[in-house]
Amino acid sequence: MQINKDLELPFEYSWNLVKLLVIIMIIIGVVLLFDKFLLKKFRNYTQKITLPYLKNWYLRKLEHLLNNVSNNKIKGRDAYLKLSSIIREFIERATGLNILSITKEEAKAMGMKNLSLLMEEYYPPEFSQDSAGGDIINSIKRTIDVIRNWN
Repeated sequence: MQINKDLELPFEYSWNLVKLLVIIMIIIGVVLLFDKFLLKKFRNYTQKITLPYLKNWYLRKLEHLLNNVSNNKIKGRDAYLKLSSIIREFIERATGLNILSITKEEAKAMGMKNLSLLMEEYYPPEFSQDSAGGDIINSIKRTIDVIRNWN
C-alpha cells in the first residue's frame, strides 16, 4: 500500500499575499500621516503668503519677461500673452478674484482703474489677428508700476 505524502493543509495562505497586504497597510499609514502633518503645514504656509512677497515674486517674473523681450527671445503676441498671464495670475492670488470673468468696466467699478487700462492695452495684440502689438516694453513697464503700487 502506497501513502501519498503531498497532502495540503486545509487553509494555507500564501506568504506573498500576506506581505502584499502588510505593504499596502504601511503605504496607507504613511499617506495618512503625510496628509495629516506635512500637507497641513504646507497649506498653512501657502495661506500666509503676504502681498509684499507676491509683489516681489511677480515683479521678478516681469523683469525676466522684460529681459527676454529686450534680447529678442520673445516677441509680439507671445510676449503679450505672457504679460497678460502674469498680471492675471498676480491679481488672482492677491485678491482671490477670477480675473478671466471680469470685464474692463467691472474692474473699473471695483476700483481697479489701472487694471482696466492694462486690459484695454493688452486686448488688441493678444486677440486681434492683424495686430502686431504695441510697444511691449512700455506695456511691461506700466504693468511693473501697477504691481508696485498695488495695495
